Amino acid sequence: MKHLTRICYSRSSSVLNIFYLSLLAVLFLNSCTSLRIIGIEVAVQPEYPIAEDIQSLALLNRSMTKQFADNKADTLEKILIKNSMKMDTVFQDSIATDTLIQVAARTLFESGRFDVVVPKERNIVRTDIKDIANPVNPNFIKEICHDFEVDAVLILESFDEQIIARQSNKKNYWNKEKTLVYEPTDCEAVTKIFYYSEWRLYRATEIKPLTRFVVGDTIFWKANGSSFKDLQSQMPKIKAALIGGGIAAAFKMCGYISPEWINLNRYYFITGNNQIDAAIPLIKKNKWQEAAVIWNKYAAIPSKSIRSKVEFNLALASEMNGDLDMAMQWCGKSIKTNYSLDKKVYLSALAQRLKEKEKEDAKRKI
Repeated sequence: MKHLTRICYSRSSSVLNIFYLSLLAVLFLNSCTSLRIIGIEVAVQPEYPIAEDIQSLALLNRSMTKQFADNKADTLEKILIKNSMKMDTVFQDSIATDTLIQVAARTLFESGRFDVVVPKERNIVRTDIKDIANPVNPNFIKEICHDFEVDAVLILESFDEQIIARQSNKKNYWNKEKTLVYEPTDCEAVTKIFYYSEWRLYRATEIKPLTRFVVGDTIFWKANGSSFKDLQSQMPKIKAALIGGGIAAAFKMCGYISPEWINLNRYYFITGNNQIDAAIPLIKKNKWQEAAVIWNKYAAIPSKSIRSKVEFNLALASEMNGDLDMAMQWCGKSIKTNYSLDKKVYLSALAQRLKEKEKEDAKRKI
């Protein structure tokens, strides 16, 4: 499997990579004026990576039961007010669950790992809540995979949200010096959402068993103010909170199975030779294979100084093209041709990425 890498312009790095990149930055600023910086994005593999034979997914929603409803925003607010600004209720909101499907599909696609299809008729309504214990019929999965030309089907089997909302007056109190302490604000509000979702990944073939994921967590909002009206202006409406729970559930699920992209800096050399440096405009357009073709023509140039820079650039091109082993070979050649500390640091960074890749590949059992 290729280790995903792409060009980028922003985002944050891991602590280890920050060390490497800071050191490279010092070297860049204090030594070699022919060294240039470029931002890249590196894929950190997920906790539960999906096997490479699955490249495309169809997303369906089987969580819908007769209990699901499109709870109207005004109705929910009236219920909250009627209950003295307090609520502790389990909801099955149809808009929240459909938002979950839509956001999950977009997030999985934007990860660069999957092609994703969301059928127009995506809801499988369950008449009996106990149906969740039984997987979907394999023939149905085969039909979906055939009709939408996908490798597997990811189905949301269940989705529930519990909302706990509280709004109350804060009381003044006496401190240890027996002085009356007045709070700067006298009202507070808290809204919590506990969401729970269950998913199954169904393959087009039954070579491997289906995979089940359970995703749950809590999100909350808190505000302080001088009046209930002030609090209400800061807190989300109950309907918005339910939709927010669906969005949070989607992001959490996608984080389990799709790679996360982090921002790193890399460096390349300007050789001063116009024919060799014709590759530079190409890498700025993310055309690393084309750039590598040019650099390869000069990989045996007699000048050790220039050859070492070309070899270093070929190491970077190999990394960007997903071949970490080849990247380490080219970087090693560059160090042997003309040693410098910046190249040594890059070799260490490549070795760390390769080590992480081997660990990730070992986990790839799904």
